[in-house]
Formats: sequence, structure tokens, C-alpha cells
Amino acid sequence: MSSRAPKRKRGIYRHNLIMESTACLITEGHSLDALTFDLIAERAGVSRVSLYHFFDSVESLLGVLYARGVEKMMASITDIPDSGSWREIMTALLDKSMHFYRRHPVEMALGLSPISLPTVMGLNQSIGRDVHTLLIHRAQVSGSVTVGRACEIAVDIADAVWRKSYVEKGTITPIYHKQAKLAVLSYLASALDAE
Repeated sequence: MSSRAPKRKRGIYRHNLIMESTACLITEGHSLDALTFDLIAERAGVSRVSLYHFFDSVESLLGVLYARGVEKMMASITDIPDSGSWREIMTALLDKSMHFYRRHPVEMALGLSPISLPTVMGLNQSIGRDVHTLLIHRAQVSGSVTVGRACEIAVDIADAVWRKSYVEKGTITPIYHKQAKLAVLSYLASALDAE
């Protein structure tokens, strides 16, 4: 699975058109497993060859779309306390992530759909490493590999609870978000206590 970034103006335009058309199809309620190159090409008004020029598969296209969404999410998560307890910082991160998903239905569908995209797993590991770095600098948690791995697992725990909410309710409900925070904070407390 791979994708090729466009270099020329016309290619950039077509690439963006394909991405926007795919996002529209997701917003309109098409399930991720029902997306095909034929459907996306028809919506974008381009040939299937254009899609194959940029993407090896629908999965690689969705992976690029999700990666863009994660970049937007990370840029939108601001106003995290400069210092404080790791619990306060994690609570702020979880709240801001949930609010981002609720305002961005395409990213929520890509990140929380039961369809497993390899890109989601890799990006969650990266987010976990970023969370660990943030907690090291702002809450003075250990920089150990064990705590780093625990932060990666914590990201997966939040996603698992939010995914259940998304599958059952079509969004992240306040009750499920409360459960996600409880699960993440409890897990991290046990991991940090064991350190």
C-alpha cells in the first residue's frame, strides 16, 4: 500500500479533488468498506487511472486522508496546561481529542470505524509517543520505554471506547467519553505506579 504525492499544479488539483470527494462520500454516510475507486472517481469526475496514479488502493487513499486529519487534530489541540499533574494533562488531551472528532465527522469515521486501517495503528503509536513526550516535559513522568509504551496503549484504550460509542451511537457520547477517560486514567495510574 502506498501513495504518491503530486508535484505539478494540475496533479495537486486532482489529488485534492479526489481527497475532497472521498471526504464528501464519507460525510454522506457511505461506509468505508463500501468505498470503491469507481465510486470515488465518479464523484470526483476523474478517471480511475487518475486514482491509481496517486493511490494503490482505496485503503491507501483513506490512510492519507486520515493522516491529514491527525495533522489537523494535533494542530488544534492547544491550551494544554504547561505544568500540572499527568491526570490534568491527560484529561485535557482526551477532552480536546473528543471535541475534535465530534466537529470533524470524516476524521471520526476514519479513526473510529471498525474497519482497521494500518495507518491508524501507526499514527496512534506516534500520538502515544507525543503524549509521552508531553507528559515528560509538563508532568515530569518517567522517560522510560515502559511508560512510553503505556502512553501508546492509553491512546488505543481511548480509541477502543470511543469506537464502541461511534459504532453504537454514530458519535462519541458524553457517557462513553467519561468511560474512556476513566479507563485511560486508571490504566496509566497503574502503569506509572508500577514504574
